[in-house]
Amino acid sequence: MGESEGTEAVDAFLRSLGATDEEIEAAWTDCHIARLAGDLVFAEGATLTADDIAAMTGTPVAQVLSLWRTLGIVVPGADRPMFSPRDAELTQYLTQMNPVGSHGDELLRVVGSSLSRVAEAAVSVYVQTKEPELDSPDVDLLVWAKDLASVSAAALRLGHSMGVIFSHHMRDAIDRQRVAQAGVSERSLHRLAVGFVDLVGFTPLSMHTSPTELLELVGDFEVKAFEVASAHNGRIVKHIGDEVMFIALHAGDGCAIGRDITAAFGAGIEPRGGVCFGDVIARHGDYYGKVVNLASRLADLAIPGEVLVDGETASAASDMFAFQPAGHRLLKGFDDPIEVFSLDTSAPPWPQRPG
Repeated sequence: MGESEGTEAVDAFLRSLGATDEEIEAAWTDCHIARLAGDLVFAEGATLTADDIAAMTGTPVAQVLSLWRTLGIVVPGADRPMFSPRDAELTQYLTQMNPVGSHGDELLRVVGSSLSRVAEAAVSVYVQTKEPELDSPDVDLLVWAKDLASVSAAALRLGHSMGVIFSHHMRDAIDRQRVAQAGVSERSLHRLAVGFVDLVGFTPLSMHTSPTELLELVGDFEVKAFEVASAHNGRIVKHIGDEVMFIALHAGDGCAIGRDITAAFGAGIEPRGGVCFGDVIARHGDYYGKVVNLASRLADLAIPGEVLVDGETASAASDMFAFQPAGHRLLKGFDDPIEVFSLDTSAPPWPQRPG
C-alpha cells in the first residue's frame, strides 16, 4: 500500500469513528493521527454541555458543575460539549434523589478519587507496555489507530462492568465491618491488625537503576503484597512509595501477611515490617490512630528481614506464631517505652487460626 493509500485508509477509519475533516487535519499536523482514534472512542455520544444537562434535568448549572467537579472531573466551562445522555441521567439521580444523603459530597469525592486512580493506572499500563511497540516509524499508522480504538473500547467496557465488581466489594466490606466492629465502643472504630512493610535498600538502588527496572521492582512488590494479603484474608490499604500498608481482621493473619511479604524479596532488597492489633479509626477506606502509628514506628525500627509487634499483638497471635522478646523501646510520639517482640519467621505458623 502506497503512502497516499495508507493515509486515505487511516482517514477513512477515523471518519468511521466520527472524526471530522478538521479533526483529522489537525491530528496530521500535530503528528497525533493514531491517538485521535482513542479520543474519538471516548468522545462518542459526548455532545451535551453542562448547560444542556441543567436544562434537561431542571438543575441549576452551578450545581451540575459542582457535582462533576466533586467527582474529580475537569469541566473547563458550562458550554463545553463533553457529556452524554447517561451523564444527564446520573446527574438527575444524584441531584434529585440524593441517594447518598447529607454526606454525599464526601462519598462522591472518594469515588471520584478512586476511579481517577484506576484510570491513571490503565493509561500507564498501556503507555509503558503496548505503546512503545507501536510508536515506531516502521509501524503502520492504521494498525496503531485500530489498536488504540480497540483498547479504548475495551476500557469503556470494563468501566461499564464495574458495577458488577463493586457489588462484590460492597459485600466484602460489609462483612469486614461487622467483624471489625464487634465489641468496639464507637461506630468510627474498627478492631484490626494493621501492618507496614517497607523495602530497605530501595532508595540507594533507585539511584543506580533504570526507570524500567525500577518500575518492574515496584510492580513486583505490589503484586506480591496483594497476593499475600489476599491469601491471608487481608487487604492492601495503600502503597506509600517503597512501603505498603495492610489490614487484617485478626492479629495472626496480620502477622502472616507481614511475614510473607518480608520473606518475598532478596538480592539487595530486604523488607522489614511492623504489625499491631487493636482499635483504629476508620475513614474512607483508610485507618488512623495510635495502633496505626505504632505499627509504622515498629516497621521503621525493625532490622531487614524482621517483623516487630507490640505485646498486645504477640498475645493475640500466640495461637499461630512464636515471638521473641526484643526489649522495651521508646518510640517517637509515645510517652512510655513500648514492649516489643520479634516474630519468629524461622518456623511455620501453627496449622490454623481457630475460627
